Amino acid sequence: MTVSDDLVIGIVLVSIVIILIISFIFERRISRIRILFEQERVRSQKSAQELAQKLFNQWAETSTNSMRTQITDTIKKDYQVQLETWKKQEEKKIREDAIQKSINTLLGKIGEEFSPVLLSNRFGINLKDFRHLGTPVDFVAFKGLSDDTGDVEVIFLEIKSGESSGLIKRERRVRDAITEKRVRYEVVNLNDTIGSIRFELNNSDMNH
Repeated sequence: MTVSDDLVIGIVLVSIVIILIISFIFERRISRIRILFEQERVRSQKSAQELAQKLFNQWAETSTNSMRTQITDTIKKDYQVQLETWKKQEEKKIREDAIQKSINTLLGKIGEEFSPVLLSNRFGINLKDFRHLGTPVDFVAFKGLSDDTGDVEVIFLEIKSGESSGLIKRERRVRDAITEKRVRYEVVNLNDTIGSIRFELNNSDMNH
């Protein structure tokens, strides 16, 4: 083997070593890029969820007080338009599964708060006839009261926003009392009640 052959072999070996080193360096850089990409994807998803919550908080803070006293069909349409706009904007920023989860959470909160708007047409109840209790039932509706036509029907409404419609123990007790007609209407004269208490107190002082 001549000197030139040794030189060629040496160059080839050096070239192979250089290629392996370059491949190793690029492989490490590619791995790092993949890690950074995954971190950025997770950060973007978290930021999108926080943005969705922030948007809801801002909207609720500025709108809740006035909407409770001025609920109309116009507000219902406006809410639907705003929701569709919000969906289109957020779908550009986060993955489809994240936006679906955020929308479901938002709909649940809004649905519970403004359920009379959604239930008015379903049950044929004037929005003015809903009364919010919160506990042990969410709403009591006096169907027909504002219309001054026909009999008034009293409807108790418990609102559930999750997949399950099951009732807790105290909610079931209220439901059973209503279905079993353990319901009555009482008119109490406060003056008579105060008079009775005063009479009992006077008698108690005299006995002492």
